[in-house]
Amino acid sequence: MAGRRSGSGGRKGKAAAGERPATGDAVIAAAMRLFAERGWKDTSLAGIGEAAGIGFPELHALFPSKAAVLRAFLSGVDRTVLATAPEADASVREALFELMMRRFDALQPHRAAMQCLARDLPRDPAAAACVAMRVCRSIGAIAERAGVATTGPLGAMRIKALVGLHAWVVRAWLADDSADMARTMKALDKGLERLEAIAQSFPGARPLPNAA
Repeated sequence: MAGRRSGSGGRKGKAAAGERPATGDAVIAAAMRLFAERGWKDTSLAGIGEAAGIGFPELHALFPSKAAVLRAFLSGVDRTVLATAPEADASVREALFELMMRRFDALQPHRAAMQCLARDLPRDPAAAACVAMRVCRSIGAIAERAGVATTGPLGAMRIKALVGLHAWVVRAWLADDSADMARTMKALDKGLERLEAIAQSFPGARPLPNAA
């Protein structure tokens, strides 16, 4: 993983005198390092604080659990993905492709951590459910940013379909060791093509590029 460092070195406990306390970003960075090195089960909230150089009381005030740290990481990914609108003349399908690939670009430096989390989180159902809810909100926001109508029962179905697509593409991305994420892009393009074909099969349906 890019920028991977050992979580056992460096500062321990509270920040040394004269140093500023670790910020939320520093805590998140430390957590992602430890998730990559130790996995979810063997990473504790106290261990994250130790690696980030912040005392447990201060850390707990920021993040009451390691699941909260992970949700904060995913929220940061959302801000990166949603900060810039897709190309003005992009179709809905093109906008979805752009925004979803932007999400994988933001996750790419943390792929080793995400591989460990994909393996470990199913063994912690409560944490997995919290993260799944966060991902569903992320995909819903991507859908809205791309111009997909997300209100009402039909909108909920669209989001559910896109969440399923994202989960399928995540599996391709986790196994994609190419420098340009070619396998990931191929899986995403194929998945969007399939969803578009399904959407157009309904009576009176409009093509996905016009379904704003």
